[in-house]
Amino acid sequence: MEPEKSDKPLSTSVVVSDKEMRYELPFTELDNILYIGINTNEDWTVRTHYHDHFEFCYLDQGELTYFIDKSLYHINQGELFITKPEERHYGLTDGISHFRLYYLGFKLDMLRAIEGEYYGIGVDRVILDEDHQIKRLFEQIIGEVRNKQQGSTEMVQGLFLQLLATLLRMHVDVSILGDNKPKTLKPIIIKVMDFLQEEIRYDHKIEDIAEKLHISRSHLAREFKSTTGMTIGEYIRNLCLDKAKYQLRETDKSISVIGEELWFISIHTFSIFFKRYMGLSPLDYRKKHRQQLRVR
Repeated sequence: MEPEKSDKPLSTSVVVSDKEMRYELPFTELDNILYIGINTNEDWTVRTHYHDHFEFCYLDQGELTYFIDKSLYHINQGELFITKPEERHYGLTDGISHFRLYYLGFKLDMLRAIEGEYYGIGVDRVILDEDHQIKRLFEQIIGEVRNKQQGSTEMVQGLFLQLLATLLRMHVDVSILGDNKPKTLKPIIIKVMDFLQEEIRYDHKIEDIAEKLHISRSHLAREFKSTTGMTIGEYIRNLCLDKAKYQLRETDKSISVIGEELWFISIHTFSIFFKRYMGLSPLDYRKKHRQQLRVR
């Protein structure tokens, strides 16, 4: 399965809701920075995708499971991680803990020396922000983007360069890389994840998956849980919720059609499932999203 490509923003915009604040191309003069934002969705999840730029993510609150190519990372509060261009990646929270994620997408075309160093970063991607330096820089950049005072463009550029240099210094300091080493995903786990993402549906049965992959049910369940930290059922649930939320936000499909596409036996079953994990019915979720302020 080909993962989705996440393209860079094409126009300047600001998206503000009760769960996310995102600035796309906040200053057109700053070609390096593509977007910056904060997300506080406790059930945050994103399907496998890739893009042609770098991305920082800093976890201020909560816990996060993140997959980058064939490696799995368990991210804890106060840790920062990086994805590089063309790396396929995917992440999700436990859906329970308070969650706050800072993120920033950027290119380094005009900073070739630094770009080479960033491409050279290996699988040790997770860095502990012991002194909250990274968090402060994120908040300062967001403050400048939000307020747009005189000189904000120059301030953002300076803070961004400081962020890049600080992170590189932290990365070579092995003492703060800690014990958060990545796990290598076994081929069978990658096959399961690709299979489930190729056709996202609620009625997947672990027995059928195991038979298709020529592995015993118990061995598959044990391997998936020990590798990813979640059961196959939880993984399917998160995929279904992610797709349902996207369809409710971004399309005009009826709720019954969305439920059918996810293979629920009835709109009632779909609504119960969605409300159980989201705290809102599909209709209320759609209404709430469309009432949120969106400034273009």
